[in-house]
Formats: sequence, structure tokens, C-alpha cells
Amino acid sequence: MQKVKIYFSICFFILMSSMLFADEPVIYSKSEQNWELGEIFSIIELDMNKSNLQLPSDRNAAFELIERHKPLLLKDIYLSIVVDSSHRVGNYLAEGRISLNDLNNIIDSGKHRRPAFSTDLSNAVVRVNTPTHDLARLFIRHKTPYVPTIPPKTVISKAYSGIIIDARGALPVHGEYVEEALNPCIFPKIWNTDMSTIYDKNMVDPEIAKKQSIVLYSSTLNEENYRDRVGSNPLRILARAVYGQNRTDPIISMEDSGQILSRPENLELLEKGRVVIICDKKNLTLREPFNPPDENYYFAYHDIELMLQDKKEKDLKISNPKNIIKITMYDIRFVADKPDVLPEETSKIDLIAEALLRVGPYAKFLIEGHTADLNRPEDEQILSVQRAERIADEIAKRGIARNRISTAGYGSSRPIAPSDTEENMAKNRRVVITVIRE
Repeated sequence: MQKVKIYFSICFFILMSSMLFADEPVIYSKSEQNWELGEIFSIIELDMNKSNLQLPSDRNAAFELIERHKPLLLKDIYLSIVVDSSHRVGNYLAEGRISLNDLNNIIDSGKHRRPAFSTDLSNAVVRVNTPTHDLARLFIRHKTPYVPTIPPKTVISKAYSGIIIDARGALPVHGEYVEEALNPCIFPKIWNTDMSTIYDKNMVDPEIAKKQSIVLYSSTLNEENYRDRVGSNPLRILARAVYGQNRTDPIISMEDSGQILSRPENLELLEKGRVVIICDKKNLTLREPFNPPDENYYFAYHDIELMLQDKKEKDLKISNPKNIIKITMYDIRFVADKPDVLPEETSKIDLIAEALLRVGPYAKFLIEGHTADLNRPEDEQILSVQRAERIADEIAKRGIARNRISTAGYGSSRPIAPSDTEENMAKNRRVVITVIRE
């Protein structure tokens, strides 16, 4: 009897998966991450006709079907939520910090509006709202807040009622040669220009961090919108730069950080989470379709990350900006002014091929070549294309079909550092491999 039950469950799962992910699915969802409101909004709809359900007799069955498959429908959206400067929820899942069961419990505990039907009665509709601080609870482990060290009294400060950081517009990215806008996340850190941590989640009273986000995001300078958070006399700060792979952490001046750290009253603002970050409005709302990956993506990324760490290859770096796996080969050595790879680079290419094989048999890859600036733009452009092609050929020899690999070259037109020293020129002389999910 047990075997019959298991067989039935497997068949039912396969049937429902095909219903969920067919070209015209029976059940489908739409979601929005709204950081200004601190909510994840989702709408799940079930097509009554395609489900062979009829009203009024199958009303309850329709909503039960939605409820049963809600975690599967919403899982990938929740996995894509940015937690901090380097991780999304999915990254922490792959690292074993949380489980899928933890995530399903968060999804199930979301606030449900009363189930309803579309006006033409063709669809059953369920709406779910989940506060982002519900997800934060999965990561709050400290029992008492950490108090940062108070620096020598070189800054004249006064007591404030809150902290507002204006981080609108494109900001210099620390350690890179670009400017980008700040993105919201569950646990941003605040740094000063010496890259000392001024604020992070462990400085907040854990009970407060679990009840509200450690920062409030807004798109407006109208302080009446968040007066209850920052009071009537806030410290107003302009962000100087942004930090992190996910572009989440504002960097403030030494003077402004001194204003915060030099008085116990202002340190208490950190403990109470009385911090507001002003961002560009377009970055505070993320709507589908943005094709979030499933958990297999995060496990593959983590697998490659561990492999590269184990091999200790210092000139290889893996990153996943915007949930796209990128592997960068810095200072790869070619024959001077030619696309031929020097023999000593063979082990590096072997390692790259092994990493790409772990992504799976259906992924495709874009290989982009970059050169240092030697004031020969046309030659650099041609050479960068040829070198990208050569790396693609070498990887194809190691088990990845050549038709899965496309190439491009940009010469010295996209530097990540000024080509003013040999060290910086080595940074610019790179090959970037992007994994293209199917």
C-alpha cells in the first residue's frame, strides 16, 4: 500500500509540475518586491477552465490547489531577494545557512487577503503579502547588539534623533572603475571612506531587527514620510560611494561617521535601527518578469566557488552580479600582440573548463576579451576578439560544445582600473566568461 501511495504522489507531482510550467500554465503567479513599503506582493491565479474545475462546486478545491502549490510558485522569487552586499537568499540556501523548509514557512506565513475570483469567474485568485523583515528573522542570530568603538574626540558632534543617508543617483563603486546606483537589501552595511564598518545588523537590538527592517528605504526627501523613524532632528548625510557586489552598502565621509560614533546618544540610534536610506525610486520596486533562477543555480554557483577556493588560483574570480554567474580571468598571459595563450596558462584554462562543466549541459557561455590601454585602439579591439575566440576554442577542447560558446571583444574600451601602472594594466588585461541561463 505504501508503494502505491508513493507512486501516486510522484505521478501527482509530475502532473502538477506540467500544469505549473506548461506554455499556458493552469496556475501562475506575479510578484513584486517593494522595498519602500518593505513588502513582497504576490498574486497567484488558477485557470478554472484549464483545471477542469467548475463553480460553485469546485470553489474550495480551486483555492486548496493554489495553497498547496504556493511555495513552489513563489520559491524562486524569494530566493532572488538580496540579503546583503554579496548574498541573495538563494546563496545562503546553497551554503546551508537556511533550508527550503525555512523558506516555505515564510511563504506560508504571508498575509493572505480573502481569496476571490476574477470578475468573469474564469480565475481563482489569491493575494499574498510578506514583510521583508519576516525573511530577516532567518538571519538574526545575535543575542545582544554589538557597540562600535568610539573614536578619539576629534569631531564635534551633537545628539541627533535619527540618521538619513541620501544615496540617490550614480555613485562611484568602491574598488572598481564604474559608477552605479545603490540597490536595496535586507541587511545593508554602512562604511566610512577608510572602509571601517559604521553600521550592520549585529549593531541593532535583535528584537527590533526582527520586528522591523534595520533600515527604512525611501525615494523622497520629505521627512514627514518617515518622521516616526528619524524624529525631528536627524543627521543628514550624503553618500560618497557604494560598495559590494550587489551595490547595496553606502559609504559615508569620515566626518559624517565621526558625527555618529563620537556620541553615545547617536550610537543608540544604530541600536534602535533609526536609519533611513534614500534611493532612486526605480530601484526600490522590482517586478516580474525578471526570470529568477531556481535553487539549482545557487548550488551550482556555490559548487564552483568552493572549487576555485580549493584550487587557490588567485587570478580567477567568480561573481554573480544581478544573478548572473561571471568568471573573470585576470592577467591571463598571451604571446605579445598575438592571441596564442602561453603554456603556463594551461592549468588555469583546465580549471575554467571544469567549472563551466559543472553548470550543466544546457547552459551557454559568452566569452569577452579585454586589453590594457596601449594607445592602439583598433589593434586592441581586434586582438581582444581574437583572444576571446582562442579561449573559446581551448575550452571547447575540454568538453564543452563550441556552439554553446559565443565571443566578443572590447579592446581597452571597458577598463576596470586606469592603465597607469603595471598592476592596473594586469587588471584590465582580462577575459570574462558569463553563464547564460536557458
